[in-house]
Amino acid sequence: MRGITVRCLSVFLFVFGLSCACFGQNVTGTIAGTISDSKGGIVPNGKVSVTNSDQQVVVRTLTSDEHGLYVAALLPVGRYSVTVEAAGFKKAVRTGIVLNVDDNVAVNFTLELGSVNETISVEADLLSVDTQSATATGVISGTQLKELSLNSRNYAQLVLLVPGASDSGNADQIFPGATAPIGTNTMTFQINGGRREENNWQVDGADNVDRGSNLTLLSFPSIDAISEFRVVRGAYDAESGRSAGAQVNVITRSGTRDIHGGVYEFFRNNILNANSFFNNATNPVTKRPTLRYNDFGGTIGGPVWIPKVYQQRNKTFFFFSDEARRIVTYSNPTATVPYSGMMNGQFNHVICTQWANSNGAPGACTAYGTSIPSTSVDPVAAAYVKDLFSKFPLPNAATASSPFTDIATLGNIFNFREDMIKIDHVFGPKLTVNGKFLHDTNPTIEAGGLFTSMPVNGIATTSTHSPGHQYNIAATFTPNAKLVHHSHGRHGHC
Repeated sequence: MRGITVRCLSVFLFVFGLSCACFGQNVTGTIAGTISDSKGGIVPNGKVSVTNSDQQVVVRTLTSDEHGLYVAALLPVGRYSVTVEAAGFKKAVRTGIVLNVDDNVAVNFTLELGSVNETISVEADLLSVDTQSATATGVISGTQLKELSLNSRNYAQLVLLVPGASDSGNADQIFPGATAPIGTNTMTFQINGGRREENNWQVDGADNVDRGSNLTLLSFPSIDAISEFRVVRGAYDAESGRSAGAQVNVITRSGTRDIHGGVYEFFRNNILNANSFFNNATNPVTKRPTLRYNDFGGTIGGPVWIPKVYQQRNKTFFFFSDEARRIVTYSNPTATVPYSGMMNGQFNHVICTQWANSNGAPGACTAYGTSIPSTSVDPVAAAYVKDLFSKFPLPNAATASSPFTDIATLGNIFNFREDMIKIDHVFGPKLTVNGKFLHDTNPTIEAGGLFTSMPVNGIATTSTHSPGHQYNIAATFTPNAKLVHHSHGRHGHC
């Protein structure tokens, strides 16, 4: 019966893998090595156990082959320990192994003669060298993401830490969506001299690029929800495709054996800001534009544990992240607007009130004055003037030389919220599954218009909303030491 179950599961995973229409970069890593004795002889049939140190779960059990080799592929990023046991030798344990995305970490063992009940434990080097691949990469860790100052808490800014990266946009703040309250919403990074449109962005292996311009992203995971991200910048491996520039792959966090979480609030206010040089140079001095900037949220992760119902702390793990931004910015552009009386044909200065009519085309001016009789205005033109110019405010900064000047106050609203939930379940050393759902909303209001930048409030006001969604599900099945099957489904859209 057990054999039938295993075969049915293998068929299911195979069909699931074939049905997946989304292909992406690898989101896992590999630990491999050789097992030998103190004289350099190979040790076949050694039992190898790979344990996820964060979750305290054995995620893979292997047996070294006839050449003393073992390979534990498709392991999620994280911290691991590897234990080797063989008859006639002391048990060997290597702890503190850090596995980053798409790493190929070599962990070799030299066993000492003795009883298997004796254990030799060795802490792995903090710095490991990938000797299995020539790909030029850069990994930005979760610690760097959380500890380095980011003006808009956007992970993409740290791409500049990778050698060969430059920013042609020179913006110090990056925001999601169709617009940005401050800074920019486009990815203007160039890697090794490539074009900025040639970069490929992914989250957990799922496509994360708006294919309209290749410059904006579909989703921006919170930096508190990111485990790390990897930038491939040269000598690409077989899995890297679609784009000739950098391959940026973000890996989100998973829950651990213990409950961990945190909350945060970042805020800015014009009261805390200095005024600009140009505002101070005006007479009278122009006040600082109003700014309200609040970025708040939190994360929590750990085992799924329900008292008296589901009390296993080493099977199911969850991670939840929620981040919201409430940003209101104000600007004070100068506009030229009609003063009182102009819509009724009354002017404060002399104008041409009549032109010669030459076959329907205006000719030379034949009369001057400061008013135009209403009987001289075409009814259609009068309706147009009333409809359009009635929406304009009266000048509030008029002078004798410039009676049309108005200094507007335009308020822009940028509201953003993102939720992410990720579940990992370990059935045993042979089968693990995980799934993730990410959703964000970002409604905005641009008082001056998204593309028009109208300096008058209420004339070209626009409202945008470009929510992002991502769905991930994956399973890794290892029926024996020589067969590993990985299936996944990934989808992202805006």
